[in-house]
Amino acid sequence: MNNSSIKNNKVKLGKRLQSIEKMVDGEYDHIWDCCCDHGLLGFQLLENNKAKHLHFVDVVAPLMHEIENKLQRFYQGESKWSVHCLDVAKLPLAQYQNDKHLIIIAGVGGELLTHFLSALLPATSKMNVQFLLSPVHHNYQLRAFLQQHKCHLLDEKIVAENKRFYELIYIESPILKLTSTNHSVSLVGDKMWDFENPMHQTYLQQTIEHYQRMSKNPDVGVSNIIKAYQDLLPSV
Repeated sequence: MNNSSIKNNKVKLGKRLQSIEKMVDGEYDHIWDCCCDHGLLGFQLLENNKAKHLHFVDVVAPLMHEIENKLQRFYQGESKWSVHCLDVAKLPLAQYQNDKHLIIIAGVGGELLTHFLSALLPATSKMNVQFLLSPVHHNYQLRAFLQQHKCHLLDEKIVAENKRFYELIYIESPILKLTSTNHSVSLVGDKMWDFENPMHQTYLQQTIEHYQRMSKNPDVGVSNIIKAYQDLLPSV
C-alpha cells in the first residue's frame, strides 16, 4: 500500500493536534513527536512533509509497536521516519548535532514536562533545537520553569477541545538565539490572549477559580499566581 492510501484516508485530528500541526512552520531536519496521542500528530506531520525525518517517541512499548506497524504499512521502504521506545528525557539527539530539530511534547502534565526539559535543555544547548509544548495541566509551573531558564517565546495559543482548554507554547533555547525574537515567556501568557473571544474569557475565569480553590489550603501558597491572572482582567 503506497502513500496515496494515507492521503485518501486521512486521520482526523482534534482541535488541539490540528493547532499544533499548523504552528509547525519551520523547515526542520528532524521533528520528534513525543507522547502525542497514538502518533496521530506525527502521521499528519509526515503526510505534510513538515520535516525531512519524523521521529515517534513514547515509553509504552505496545503503543510504539502499533505505530511502527502503521508506518511500515504506509511508508514501507522509506527512511524518513523512526520509532523510539524510550524516555523522552533520553532522546538520541547527539548523533544529529548539525541538524535543525523541533521537539513536540504534548499530552503530559507540566511537572513531567519540566522533568523532560531539565534533561533536554542542557543536552541541546549547542544545537539548533526548538520546542512546541502542550501540557494538560500545571501551565503556570511550566512557564515559570521556562522563564527561569530564559527560553525565548516564538508563539503561543489557547485551544478549546472537549470542554477543556490547552495552551500551546512554542519556544527556543536561549543559548543559541536562532531567530530575531527576544520575547521572554510570560508566567500567565501574553500574546495568546484575545479577550474579545468569550472562550478566552472563560478560560481565564476558570483558571482564577482553580487557584482560588487551591488557596483554601493554608499550606499552598498561590496568592501570587491568582494576582498574576487577575491582573489580566482589566483588559477584558
